[in-house]
Amino acid sequence: MLLLVLLTVITVAANARSTSVKQSSLSFFYVIPLGTNGGLDENNLSSYLLTSINNSIPNSAYISLDGGTIRHGIEIAIKQQSLPLNTDKEIFIREQIKAYLISHGHLDHITGFLINTPNDKSGKFIIGLNQTIKIIRDHYFNNQAWADFGSTGLKTYDYQILDPLSTIPAPIVNTDLDVRIFRLCHTCPFLSSAFLVSRRNQPSASILYLGDTGPDDVEKIIQVDQTTYSPRYLSQLWKEMAPLVAANQLKAIFIEVSYPNGRPDHLLFGHLTPNWLLKELNVLKSYHSMENVKIIVTHIKPENGAREKIIEQLSRGDALHFNFVFPQQGQAIWL
Repeated sequence: MLLLVLLTVITVAANARSTSVKQSSLSFFYVIPLGTNGGLDENNLSSYLLTSINNSIPNSAYISLDGGTIRHGIEIAIKQQSLPLNTDKEIFIREQIKAYLISHGHLDHITGFLINTPNDKSGKFIIGLNQTIKIIRDHYFNNQAWADFGSTGLKTYDYQILDPLSTIPAPIVNTDLDVRIFRLCHTCPFLSSAFLVSRRNQPSASILYLGDTGPDDVEKIIQVDQTTYSPRYLSQLWKEMAPLVAANQLKAIFIEVSYPNGRPDHLLFGHLTPNWLLKELNVLKSYHSMENVKIIVTHIKPENGAREKIIEQLSRGDALHFNFVFPQQGQAIWL
């Protein structure tokens, strides 16, 4: 019996170390991780290209989920053959990335996007919460930290502000994708966000991308009168996702795990550990089985041994109920 248990754990651990999801005739989305780490490594910061798939072929119109690393990630993707070997990265950035969906304004989620703005093509949208757009407009596109490439300046980009209370998906211009936005808590009192991206002509297929977030039991918001309350944004999000999981419409959840277990709650700084992730995912699992939803683990801090510890910690116990994928920079994921 002990041998059987050990073999099961070894098998699950091996599967958990899988860094890519291979092509399938049932794939709806094609994802290229341009950057997968959480801070520190400036060549590998949070950014995921996403496009739809038709007739087993990825479409040429991509959106970028966050924009920590762009150019270097495309170079790695070409080497990994996730993009054609003859891809011109300058043309790709200008012509094939149609919009930037920014979860929040921290530099490790927008640096690559900002640095590449001078050579970009006009007519694109920066999409996010009003709070996120305000940070970009006031603190980056202010002609001091960076030139104003927004709608009041050079007009390279326009802003598409999404309402987190709206249940109606908004179209992403020049793509066949729609998006909804949800609020997340990321180090009181600041907001992050999650994007639910769906196929416009095939709304039965969606992915959920979360920016940085802390656990509901830790994150609090300070009010004007200095009292605090717990918004429990993740619980609200899981309730919204439950019908999609039950209908087999949600193909994947991109969610962060920044630190291994053992980090004190007061030092999480608005992030998750494996234990906190499992606690949150079990809330969603209480609505319906999660066996058909891939959990793409993002934002691991590139500290010594952190990745290996997190993979091991997500390969035992409650983790056996979930299908974890650990993306590698440049390696395509078919969903």
